[in-house]
Amino acid sequence: MTDAIEPAGPGPGPLADWELAERIARLVALRDQPKVSRAEVRHLRAELDDTTARADAIVREVTGLGAGLPPAGLRVVGRGAWLRGNLESIAWLVDPLAEQLMDRSDVNRALARKGLAIQLGVVFGYLATKVLGQYEVLLPDDAEPGRLTLVGPNLVELERGFLPEVGVTPAAFRTGVVLHELAHRLQFEAVGWMRPTLRGIVASYLSETRLDADRLRVIVDRLGDVLRSAREGVGLRQLVEAVLTPAQRELMDRAQGMMSLLEGHGNVVMDWGAQLLAERDPDGVQVAGVRHALNERRRRGADSVLFRVLGLSMKARQYSQGEQFILDIERRHGREMFNRVWDGPDRLPTPHELEHPDRWVARVLE
Repeated sequence: MTDAIEPAGPGPGPLADWELAERIARLVALRDQPKVSRAEVRHLRAELDDTTARADAIVREVTGLGAGLPPAGLRVVGRGAWLRGNLESIAWLVDPLAEQLMDRSDVNRALARKGLAIQLGVVFGYLATKVLGQYEVLLPDDAEPGRLTLVGPNLVELERGFLPEVGVTPAAFRTGVVLHELAHRLQFEAVGWMRPTLRGIVASYLSETRLDADRLRVIVDRLGDVLRSAREGVGLRQLVEAVLTPAQRELMDRAQGMMSLLEGHGNVVMDWGAQLLAERDPDGVQVAGVRHALNERRRRGADSVLFRVLGLSMKARQYSQGEQFILDIERRHGREMFNRVWDGPDRLPTPHELEHPDRWVARVLE
């Protein structure tokens, strides 16, 4: 393992034992990582660079966003690098709050740091086996722009075993994933208010965090059982709930419009981009089946387990609702009408407006 993650910024010390968190995450994530030759890695990176260049132009065209942005780039990493990057970002976010969280929760600090390390290591270790792509927005020190990252071993694993079953080529699948993640890049880099709005939501969420000493003690005492069950997603819900509070649930309800919009938009942009690619190059890469493949993966695979154990089944419904919201407005009022959602945070749809898009349109036109 590389050098330990350093505590982020000044303060009384880290909230979690980050070195332990990374060790545990690697135990969960790297045990069954597919073997990939150097030649395969080089080929994958070269193809994804080419795919990103083509998809970047398509995504800008179908969204009308990002005219002044530089060309999109991406990095292709292994599970270990994905883990390290995300743990570093979490450390940067939470370590400045360590004193406040420890005092508020009245927990033994050594126990809390160890318990949180186990919790974060297990959750991120499991996620590292499933994540295909990610647009990383909240980077240490508020670095901009964000970072488009694809997890190479997870793509390769799907291409070897799953894609042949659903009749989708690797080139098509990669194109679909890149289209979706590039939509997130435009949301955060071309819409000036989006990043600070997300930052505010995260800050509010963290400010409401409470550490549950009893649950953390159970996590520490049952480390062996936790690690064994983590590889299949069992028991992750209890780990996450060790820091979940009613106020945070209410906050996430208020953030529903934003989450639904961004994920729904990513799905819609993938479909818009696939349609445009098919029209311009009928003999080229056909992306039409990628959505079905992604949905089937979630339905039958560990992703669906992940949704259940993290309590995200409602979020999945919200994402579908956000997608339908966009399509309904486009069909009835045109894509330009929908694009007014980027005018400011007050244009985000409320949960009620997600169910009744015409009410959002009426409010925007007032």
